[in-house]
Amino acid sequence: MTNRGVMKEIRIEIQSELAMNIVHYLMSEEGYVYVGNERDVWLENLSHPTVQLIYLNQRSMFNEEQTTQLFKQVHVIRARLRRRYLMGRLNVLILNINPIRPHLLNDDRHYLKVIDINEASDFKKNVELQQLFSHLQSAELEQPMAQVMAKMHESTKEKALHVKNMLMFQSRSIVTYTFLIVLVAVFLFLHLQPIKEWLVPIAINYGAKYNPLILAGDYYRLLTPSFLHFDLMHLLFNVVFIYQFGRMVENVFGWWRMIILMIGSAIFGNLCSYAFVEGLSIGASTVAYGLLGAILFLGLEQRKIFMHFVRTLVFPILIFSIFWIIIEPGIDVYGHLGGFLGGFLIASILGLPKQSYYISRTFLAGATLLILITGLFNRGAYLTSQTDYSTYNRSVMAYYYQTHQIEKLEVFKQRLKLDPNEWVR
Repeated sequence: MTNRGVMKEIRIEIQSELAMNIVHYLMSEEGYVYVGNERDVWLENLSHPTVQLIYLNQRSMFNEEQTTQLFKQVHVIRARLRRRYLMGRLNVLILNINPIRPHLLNDDRHYLKVIDINEASDFKKNVELQQLFSHLQSAELEQPMAQVMAKMHESTKEKALHVKNMLMFQSRSIVTYTFLIVLVAVFLFLHLQPIKEWLVPIAINYGAKYNPLILAGDYYRLLTPSFLHFDLMHLLFNVVFIYQFGRMVENVFGWWRMIILMIGSAIFGNLCSYAFVEGLSIGASTVAYGLLGAILFLGLEQRKIFMHFVRTLVFPILIFSIFWIIIEPGIDVYGHLGGFLGGFLIASILGLPKQSYYISRTFLAGATLLILITGLFNRGAYLTSQTDYSTYNRSVMAYYYQTHQIEKLEVFKQRLKLDPNEWVR
């Protein structure tokens, strides 16, 4: 068996063949892991929507002191898990595998349920258990003890190896590395331009978030800003950030989900910036914070493995970002927070490979995303209509004129319906 994803052999004192089959079913089909010791059989699945902790009672005789001690143990373990993994709700199920139910094994706590199991049919036909466990009807609960133990041993080794590979970032992270290469290449290309004289016009020309052009229909500007950097420190910060977290996220989600996450975070982050920030915005911070949002989803979905990252990385970075905004007011906080929220919602919609897919969660995240997109577009249109962009517009027109890009000059004026003589003023 493994305890908390570590390759560690332990002995389980289960004499009942039925109990062993139930443990095997819960671990192999319902995603539970063994967290008990040799005598006490505890199973844990912090991602289960209804029951996160299961205790298998094999003792047939209970006195009042033993019962009190068991319920006290349940309460202590539950409280510890809630604190460690930041869980608001944690329900406990006691499976009483006994021919005789101890009359004292009753409790009216809202988070605790006790169900008697005398034989395999009791487990499979129990209506409450059928609602809790989706694969219960097909469960094999009458396999020989030796066969079940061999299967559990092999399954445990595979799960432990899978967790190890996730945390060691064994994949090639092709999407992450490709994106970083593109960021560096675009940075070098931009520095071949006369950016010292024409920084703002060049940024707008190559796709910066510029509200009037987005309102005019240049929706690609909700994506392209995430590829642009002019300042070396800005680039290095984002490159290091995305390198560190991108490998983890891509390793868990896979390459095609990673592409959707990065593009979606960039678009949603820049859309938030469009809705609340009047000026220009560039930089891959929307993607970087989108990765943090995806890690938050991982922490909630796979609390056992990733909540540590949420507590030690995601929360401190968000807190640091708040102080950073105070120190450097020019930072596009809405783009950062938008990328974070977008990454979380998109990860919730996509779900994890080879994991249980919850339609209700996907629907809720999708509906939230659509409502926010609609509201942000309307908010951005209003903000843009109330803002004077004449200084920016004249700068862009002067740049096109001075660099003999007359065709782009005419297109720019037509797109924004500008006075043909405005650039001269």
